[in-house]
Amino acid sequence: MKIIRIPVVAVTLFLVALMLSGCMTSRKGEPSSVPTKETRASYYDFDDILIPSELSLDQKNSLIYTTGRLKAGILVLEGRVEPASLAAFFQSNMQKDGWSLLSSFKYRQYLLVFLKEDRVCVVMITEKTFSTAAEVRVGPIEQGVVSIKGPQPR
Repeated sequence: MKIIRIPVVAVTLFLVALMLSGCMTSRKGEPSSVPTKETRASYYDFDDILIPSELSLDQKNSLIYTTGRLKAGILVLEGRVEPASLAAFFQSNMQKDGWSLLSSFKYRQYLLVFLKEDRVCVVMITEKTFSTAAEVRVGPIEQGVVSIKGPQPR
């Protein structure tokens, strides 16, 4: 077995050149190309439901219904993300946008039910072979039918 020896000087020069090229491309005062947590997500058709950038919208299978002040529908999304991480993302960010978690299921599929004023949002997360699918369903609820505190005693 023959061992190839690389001179220490050559390795050192290579590493210094690599570091200098990285320093020269980032200029002071310019925004970094590395996205922050705030820029890694966006709102699609609902201005109070944040979607992570790892998910792509499937416009062919999505449907949004708008009339007056009512907006309801289904967003079909897919991407390479862990289902548990995606569920945690929705739980955290939906609460920030004023939604209350009503119930949740986990493991086989993740099913999250959120409530906000006169609307309900159901998020279903399913792991596929090479990706994760998510459906975000938003619809109206009749006032007085559902209460965050639970059903009224009879």
